[in-house]
Amino acid sequence: MAEVPSPDALAAEFDCLMARAGVTVPPQRRAAALAAYADLRGQIELLHGRYGPEAEPSNVFRLGDR
Repeated sequence: MAEVPSPDALAAEFDCLMARAGVTVPPQRRAAALAAYADLRGQIELLHGRYGPEAEPSNVFRLGDR
């Protein structure tokens, strides 16, 4: 498992990503958004590399290809 960044590093990463996306997070919602980002980052880390595309679950589908 990858090393968990410090709270300051995680906040800096979050701020950088929000700025790149052009998203302004209101100050009163920043703490909640940062907590959600940290949780999402942890979930992605857990899922990353668990299985290859040949083992995709049956409920995965593509839009546009008919």
